[in-house]
Amino acid sequence: MNALAQCLHTDPLGIEEFIEWENQQETRHELLEGEIIAMTGGTFAHARLITHLVTRLSNHLDKTSCTVLSSDFKVLTAEEVFYPDVLVTCTRQENEDLFCTAPKLIIEVLSNSTARKDRFKKRAAYQQIESLEEYVLVSQEARHVEIYRRADDWQACIHIGGLVELRSVGLALDMDELYASLD
Repeated sequence: MNALAQCLHTDPLGIEEFIEWENQQETRHELLEGEIIAMTGGTFAHARLITHLVTRLSNHLDKTSCTVLSSDFKVLTAEEVFYPDVLVTCTRQENEDLFCTAPKLIIEVLSNSTARKDRFKKRAAYQQIESLEEYVLVSQEARHVEIYRRADDWQACIHIGGLVELRSVGLALDMDELYASLD
């Protein structure tokens, strides 16, 4: 075990140290409250929902200055580093960039193992990003979408049917269409 890995159990890790360490790893990790969290694979439902969201957003935002990215690109907050399931940024990114600092929309697909972290700790960290307009949580277990908007003082808006309006990008998603591939 290297010296950095040994100190992970006692000392919180800073962003620069984490990025340097993580870029040398074969697997992905997130940094939350100074601790490294290994990223694991998701279920079929998780992957299908991400694919559907990325496809709809990409088609909608085609020929705009906005870019849709999936879980391979890091988001940097004030003290944390995450790999959101889906993100939209309208700020120019360079091909060499390792992370996004100005997301407009972030979507996380909830799983049993991540729901609490996504709903509370990640949400609190994401809300500190000045450019973020909406944070969306999509359940893979039931037809349930939560939207938190800066314009609404980050109060939850719950959807269990009908249309889900992503105001930050001007897109309405039909819940039946979103969950069709999982029925």
